[in-house]
Amino acid sequence: MSTPMRHGPSQQGRTPSQHPAAAPTPQASTPFSNSQAVAALSPHGPRSSPQQLKKSPATGTLPSGIMSSQPGNPPLNFDSPSAAAALGGLGLDLNLDNISVGGLVGGANRSDEDDRKKRMDAVIAALWAFDTGRVSNDGLERLAVHLGLECLWEPAGTGSENDNNKVLIMAGRTMFVEVSIKNYVVYHASLSFNEPSSRLDKHVEKASAILFKDLTLGPGESQLTKKLSKFRANLERLATLDRLSVTPGLNCHEAIAGIWESLERLHRWDVQRLREDPTLSDRTEENLRVIALCSRHGCPLMHARDRIGLTLDYWKQYRKYKSTLIEGGKGKTWGILIDCASTNDMNMVYNPVRVSDKWVGPDLVKANPTEDEVMSATGPILDWLEPPNTLLQPAEENKPETGLDMNALSAPKPDVVFMATFNPPVVVTHSVAMEIYKISAFNAPLSGSTFDNLLFPVSEGANYDPSEPRVLKSTRTVPVFLDAHKGQTEPILKLHSNTLLVDKPVYGQIVTHVPISHPKDLIMMLPMLRQYAFLSLLLANSFESQEGTPLGSEPNAANESTSSHKTDREFEDFMSGNRGRNSPECLKIDVVLTAHPIPRLQLVFPFGQTAAMINLEIQLDGKVHIVSDNIFSESENETSQSKGKGRLLTRKQFAEKLEVCENLGIWVEFIKHKLE
Repeated sequence: MSTPMRHGPSQQGRTPSQHPAAAPTPQASTPFSNSQAVAALSPHGPRSSPQQLKKSPATGTLPSGIMSSQPGNPPLNFDSPSAAAALGGLGLDLNLDNISVGGLVGGANRSDEDDRKKRMDAVIAALWAFDTGRVSNDGLERLAVHLGLECLWEPAGTGSENDNNKVLIMAGRTMFVEVSIKNYVVYHASLSFNEPSSRLDKHVEKASAILFKDLTLGPGESQLTKKLSKFRANLERLATLDRLSVTPGLNCHEAIAGIWESLERLHRWDVQRLREDPTLSDRTEENLRVIALCSRHGCPLMHARDRIGLTLDYWKQYRKYKSTLIEGGKGKTWGILIDCASTNDMNMVYNPVRVSDKWVGPDLVKANPTEDEVMSATGPILDWLEPPNTLLQPAEENKPETGLDMNALSAPKPDVVFMATFNPPVVVTHSVAMEIYKISAFNAPLSGSTFDNLLFPVSEGANYDPSEPRVLKSTRTVPVFLDAHKGQTEPILKLHSNTLLVDKPVYGQIVTHVPISHPKDLIMMLPMLRQYAFLSLLLANSFESQEGTPLGSEPNAANESTSSHKTDREFEDFMSGNRGRNSPECLKIDVVLTAHPIPRLQLVFPFGQTAAMINLEIQLDGKVHIVSDNIFSESENETSQSKGKGRLLTRKQFAEKLEVCENLGIWVEFIKHKLE
């Protein structure tokens, strides 16, 4: 076996194995011969002199740092235990059989360099994730370069007085963002696209306003504290769509805008149908839009709630209050973010993106539906269309010669798909998750966690057996308005002790994102998503740990003052002996959760001289259905007992009250007030 160095015809530096016919040289003791390597590294083996080591060709291949610890020091003796320890400390494999030390050292250096680069990349990624920097000239430029955009600085004017007045242009393939800075303060930001498009131009103003808001100073901020976090998130979405675009042929920004066009037409049609309902004649346009959002085909929003991009909202907290707004206001909103993603990271075949605004027919409803569609339909049968595929133009070197048929060569399809991200992620059972993945043809791994553990995670170190029933306890102070029609302006505070029993645990899944090929895929998922969004809201309002006053009552000035004046009012009531407004009694409410096959809740609470038991289902679209009870009337047409106060209600009307208040505690208090 030859050493890494090449030598002349002399026999110096050759091991005996290289010359089988030659007699072995007794003084050429090197660590590279199989017979002497073990002895050389052994503390009891033969030792070689420094002169003998200098004759070894391996000494010429070793770096100076290996042969000596400091300049001027004699080289290490490979025949000593200290040399073996030194090599081991460097991470080298000391099994030198059939391997040269020069190769070991070179491989170690390369490995160390790769590891160092990986560690440095991980540190840089962690720093970007932790803090994107401050709003400044250098910070904006670093962010643009990090996202793969080209940067160009231009003066905003001429003359010495405008030396600090600059414009930063961050450009991509299809779009560019201009940021005007004067004295290191941003005073203008705008988004523009390279090619004029009516679909995109109508949304540019809203997008530019969001970018500018992300860079301007807010209350309590200064030039030294203003961060790029919000601007980075929005610019990254623009840069991702730009990076996935192919010029010419595919503009991902225009593909997203085309989906908005079709969904917006569908939403306006839903609102128009609701306006024709006589029971909703007193509702405003905003109220009708909220109803369509939660019960029809959702509400598409482009560049809304300080986020650039398309969102299909499908559920809102306080959805039945007249004060609820599509954008803004209090309450949580559930939506689906629609973006584009590369197929390189996916192991399955998906339908690529298509650039079109004709995903649904001009009349929206099918004129001649098939018999199967009529039998399976639960609402209007929409006239979904299949736009033609978006094909990329072949590269110059792949173009056919003159005279050949252009159609003979198949144009490639883009390696990009539409990606739907659920915001927030929805916790569902395994069966529902499989149904959602089936609609989108997505092969996602299913988790091994239970449904209740995903809703209410078990604290670290707690004794938890997923196969056994689980019990959760929570105490709530529930604000109740029982006489609002009589001018009640301040709620009555009721203390509740809630207990949740999960009798039969089932497996659950957190649905975060799915690829889609058509907007109709999302429309098919909405009823299931609303069902579990409302279930999670009901359980969170009664059992989730939270700060501040409990959720559930309609937000108004009276509720806002409850938290700040609660302590003072309790002290005054205690001193005056007036405790009638705040009931000291604790109402115990037991809730049994059954998640499969349909989410069911069984409520048990004191009612008169007995205990009330109500079994209800959370059905598709977040509808509440009372299955059985022992306190309501026996039939929908029969009125309740005469013990109640005010207008008498049926089961269906009591179920609708739960849909309004979205809080089990408030609903129980309402039932007791009406019937007890």
